[in-house]
Amino acid sequence: MEFKTLENTAKQEVAQRDMMKIIGLFRKNSFRGEYESFEHGDGGQDEYLVTLVDEKTGVKGLFKADLGTGVIEFQHVVMD
Repeated sequence: MEFKTLENTAKQEVAQRDMMKIIGLFRKNSFRGEYESFEHGDGGQDEYLVTLVDEKTGVKGLFKADLGTGVIEFQHVVMD
C-alpha cells in the first residue's frame, strides 16, 4: 500500500503514525480500500481529509476524519 500526502504550502505534511491511526479508524468503521491521499483539514489539529477508493465498488470518495472524536464524515465522490 502506498501513501501519498497532498502537498500545499499552507498545509503541513501528515505524519506516517497519524496515517496509521486514520487507517485504524477507517477499519474500525468497516471501511476497506486503497488510501490515495491524506491531508490536514481546516477544522483543527486532529482533522484530516482522506481520499479512499472502496475495494468493493471502486468508487473514490473524499472523507473528513477526526481522530479526536473518532468521527468519519463522507464529503463527496471524487471524479477523475
